[in-house]
Amino acid sequence: MKRRTIARLLLVVLLVAAAAWVLMNRERLDTTMVEAWVQDFGFWAPALFVGLYALATPLFLPGSIFSLAGGMLFGPVWGTLYNLIGATIGATIAFAIARYLASDWVAGKAGGRL
Repeated sequence: MKRRTIARLLLVVLLVAAAAWVLMNRERLDTTMVEAWVQDFGFWAPALFVGLYALATPLFLPGSIFSLAGGMLFGPVWGTLYNLIGATIGATIAFAIARYLASDWVAGKAGGRL
């Protein structure tokens, strides 16, 4: 198999596993839980928060939870900055996945209309 095919299959498996985990644990995914968990990391909390936000974006997790938590954790100024950084990195990851791993599949589905 080609390396791109293996990468695509791995991505699909990871997305399905992440979606299944979110569905199984959706009652535990609330703002207070995220807030308490992130604050336990002290100095590293902003980096962890940005990383979680960036991963949540391509995994289709609700950004509103992270946006609210960012404001509550870090205040309006720093929370906004960390939210923007996390969302931008997440959008970049989603774009890279779409551009480099899923482009051939989408082009095939479009039937030459792209």
